[in-house]
Amino acid sequence: MAQITVEEFKNFFKYYEGQEHQQRAIEELFIELNPKLRSNRAEWIKIYRKQTLEEDQPAEKKQWPISKQEMAEIMGCAVSSLPDSLMDDFGYCVELYSMDRLSIAYFLGQCGHESAGLRYPMEIASGAAYEGRTDLNNIYPGDGVRFAGTGWIQVTGRYNHQAFSDYLQKKGEYDPNIMEVGKTHSSEKYPWSISGFWWNDNNMNEYCATKPPVDRVGQRVNGRYLPNGAEDRREYSRKAFSVLGITYPGN
Repeated sequence: MAQITVEEFKNFFKYYEGQEHQQRAIEELFIELNPKLRSNRAEWIKIYRKQTLEEDQPAEKKQWPISKQEMAEIMGCAVSSLPDSLMDDFGYCVELYSMDRLSIAYFLGQCGHESAGLRYPMEIASGAAYEGRTDLNNIYPGDGVRFAGTGWIQVTGRYNHQAFSDYLQKKGEYDPNIMEVGKTHSSEKYPWSISGFWWNDNNMNEYCATKPPVDRVGQRVNGRYLPNGAEDRREYSRKAFSVLGITYPGN
């Protein structure tokens, strides 16, 4: 059976004048079409209407609280070392814990020091020294290593990891790997969020709203005054406050 060419088929539309016999022919063609070709989402319909495929794409990514360039400037790292997934977790962290720009500046200053400019999302030491630490609720063999310092602010121990897991579960975002796998999972997927959890759990947003000296914020994070690496904490904090356009509160 002879087949018409594409060009011949196009001519049916080129010379369409809405005449009765032409309309009947189109109705017959419609009946013969595969049901998939009648769908509003059929590719030929989109092309014919000059529609783009935007409606098939994922929703636009939320804007990050700061840009990669700004993050790199604060942390003294290359923009190329900041994958989208890392910035997504930062944005999620800021939203999850309702951080304003003042709190973000303090937070980034402390995270910068604790992580050496986002170089270490997990404690360098193995964590074996934390074995049996009941103050961290490390009550099972292996807890010290599994729940060693995690995230940019080095959240440590079974207690803190369980609390973070429970918090996400209440938000409808349960992730069993936080407890089953531990630091190797959380440090990769939640380096900002688990750090922000500690920040939120210790009422740091409210404390930072009083514009305390950076050294006092470092004391709360580190547990001593002056905190370890005080000058380094100050330097990261100065950069964070400068980039965010906020007056540095002093030491």
